[in-house]
Amino acid sequence: MIYITKEKACKTCHLITKNENLCPKCKTHTLSDDYHGEVIIFKPQMSKIAEYLKVGVPGKYALRVR
Repeated sequence: MIYITKEKACKTCHLITKNENLCPKCKTHTLSDDYHGEVIIFKPQMSKIAEYLKVGVPGKYALRVR
């Protein structure tokens, strides 16, 4: 049997998580499976994209969340 994991993005901080109902970063319940674009940040202190997205923690982030 194959289990498909559905990724969700937090509407507050845009962090993408798997099989969770609570955002591990900002601890909110505002997760949505309706998001577009993904970016993976490895070194936020050296990234212009992380600066633009106001991201300070490495991870996988959605560009747009509805």
